[in-house]
Order: sequence, then structure tokens, then C-alpha cells
Amino acid sequence: MKKHNNKLRIFAAIFIILIVLVGVFPAAKVTARSSLYSFTGRISGGLFSFGTNIRQKFSFIGNIGRLRSENERLADMLNEFQVDSSRIAELENENKLLKQELGFFQLDQQEVLVPAKIIQREPVSFLDNFLIDKGSSEGIVKNMAVISHSILVGQIDEVYEHSSRVVLITSKDSVIQAMLQDSRAKGILRGGLSGLFLENIVSDAEYKDGENIITSGLGGELKQGILIGKADKAGSSGTGLFKTVAVEPLVDLTKLEIVFVQK
Repeated sequence: MKKHNNKLRIFAAIFIILIVLVGVFPAAKVTARSSLYSFTGRISGGLFSFGTNIRQKFSFIGNIGRLRSENERLADMLNEFQVDSSRIAELENENKLLKQELGFFQLDQQEVLVPAKIIQREPVSFLDNFLIDKGSSEGIVKNMAVISHSILVGQIDEVYEHSSRVVLITSKDSVIQAMLQDSRAKGILRGGLSGLFLENIVSDAEYKDGENIITSGLGGELKQGILIGKADKAGSSGTGLFKTVAVEPLVDLTKLEIVFVQK
């Protein structure tokens, strides 16, 4: 800017001198006029060049602003696309899980299954309980069976309007009437830190390693015949009149995402 201002002052001074010379020396009028035209042409050219530079600078600044706005708009569109893609992928995954679950069921006409999504798990009680997104508004009541792949994983313990708490079979608070499927020996299934066990089995009951453990139907809370796990003779023990059978769960309870409530 300083350089341009200095040039303008010099041109103005020369312009004034030329006017004076023309008035004093008429003979120099023609020459002065030519010089004046040349001089004013230079001034015009300089001013035009200066104005063009200014316009280009402002145009460049405006383009930067437009480019920034366009980049922000494209970034927002990309984020929306990624969110939508993530939602679609999650819906496809959920649909796949539901199809896998339903493939295991052969229901009688009066049996109803309510699909439910696990919405909360406490780190401290990870193998004790979890919260599902179905409650009294969907007809859920206390003690209903909760299953995955047609295998018992727990029971409804507390019911709210739009959610329910499930106690897992591995919880110390879980007590289920169960039996050995082949020998028909009945007992009480209990969980805890030491594992899952079928207790109070009569000592003379014979059973095979890997024999199915199912619900016995006693007590009326759960229907008979729901698969729970398999007997593990290596972890079993016996004292006096009764023995305890170690039970190996057939479902990885830590990986559950969707379950079914059996009404």
C-alpha cells in the first residue's frame, strides 16, 4: 500500500508541473498534451491495476469462505452417511440374531415367545442379572422363563412397565427345579461363584457324563423339558444320602444380546 501511495504523489506532482508549463510555453502545448495523455494513461492503468488487485484479493477471501462452508456441508453429509450405515449394519445384525434364535424353536400352538433386547448389564453382577426392554406393557410377569437358542438362561425377577430384570441361572439368587433327562433324578439347580450345580440328587441315581439337564416342571413356575445344560461328572460330588451334579451351561451368557421371554 505504501508503494502505491508514493507513486500517486509523484504522478500528481508531475501532472501539476505539466499544466504550469503548458500555460507558460504555448509551443510546448502539443508535447505537453501528449505527455499528459501518457501520464494520465499511466495513472489510469495504475489505478485499474490497483483496483483489480483489490478485487482479486477480496474475491479470493470470499472463495475461501465459500470453500470452507462447502467443506463443512460435505463433512456433515459424510457423518450422516456413516451414522446411517452404522444403523443399517446394526439392524442387519439384529435381524440375523433373531433368525438364528427362531431357527431353534418348534413351538406348540399355545406357546408365545416375546423377543427382548438386553439394554443394561452391571459390571459387578455381569453373570447375575441383566435388564431387557420388555415389561408389563408386553404382558411380562415374574418367574417367566427367559431362553436363548431354546435353552434356559434365566427367569424374570422384577417387572416394570417397559422393562424387566432377568436373574441368570448362574446367579446365586437363582433357584430352579430341574432334573437329569435320562435318569429322571430331580433336584435343585443353583448358581454361584463356584459354578452351576444340580443339588439334592439321591445318591443312588445313575447318570451319564454329558447327560442333559432340563427343567422338571415342579413348583409350576417353569414348564417341564426346557434344556439347561449338560452333566459334568468330573465336577460332581456326593455326601451321605444326596449328591451334587456339576452342570455345564450350553449358552455363553456373556455374549447374549437378544433373548426370548416364554409366556
